[in-house]
Amino acid sequence: MLKSAVISVGKEIVSGITQDTNSYFISSCLSRIGIYNRFVLSCDDKAQDIIDTVKFCLNKVDIVITTGGLGPTFDDITIESVATALGKGLYLDSEALKFIHDFYTKLYQEGKIETGGINEKRMKMAYLIEGCKPLKNSIGAAWGVYVKQDKKHLFCLPGIPKEMKPMFEKEVLPVLRKLSNSTMIVKNYDVPINDESVLGEAIDKVMKKYPVYIKSLPIGFESSIMSVRFTAYAQTEDEAKKRIEEAKKELVNLLNNL
Repeated sequence: MLKSAVISVGKEIVSGITQDTNSYFISSCLSRIGIYNRFVLSCDDKAQDIIDTVKFCLNKVDIVITTGGLGPTFDDITIESVATALGKGLYLDSEALKFIHDFYTKLYQEGKIETGGINEKRMKMAYLIEGCKPLKNSIGAAWGVYVKQDKKHLFCLPGIPKEMKPMFEKEVLPVLRKLSNSTMIVKNYDVPINDESVLGEAIDKVMKKYPVYIKSLPIGFESSIMSVRFTAYAQTEDEAKKRIEEAKKELVNLLNNL
């Protein structure tokens, strides 16, 4: 089973000014295609913080996805920081440069900005990581990148959700679907118990016996039942469902014999 990590880059994220919805969206998509997302991390837009966070994740998982820091401003340094973490350089992508030129020229012609074409800050967005596959942006100016290195897969996406989502769905998700060799199934069931501490002992026994993750969802002692969430990964949906059904049967039997 492939493992992944999602990194949100930006001072606005770590300071609590902006809520990180990107990580939730990406993690949900990863889970649905059978990729186990181990980490959701945020870091400031400082080069060493990004480098350290990327290196940490590359040592732990197969797939790393960053969001944010691809724009034209001084603190948009994700691409160059990730390149450093990978031991790679940058190159000026001519296709990206033309796209950015045309993007801003169109805005100028529409009267939305004062100048069109390319300037130094805009050109910055055309510098991508050596050996990458550029990821086109269907909404904004900044392209993303996909780098494969030493059996690791790293994607850098924009931080603006309306740009990130279509890029992820069009450019990233097809790649990940081909890579993934498993699927994930989640099922919720109610069990006749309201004491999570007792239920927890039974869950521990079941999880030692079956390859499933079981999470109790307490709602209070005034209820006579409690919901339990079963999560299973397997190569096929049928196998994952079978694991859940077997674990559920075992849990119910244990609770009935208390």
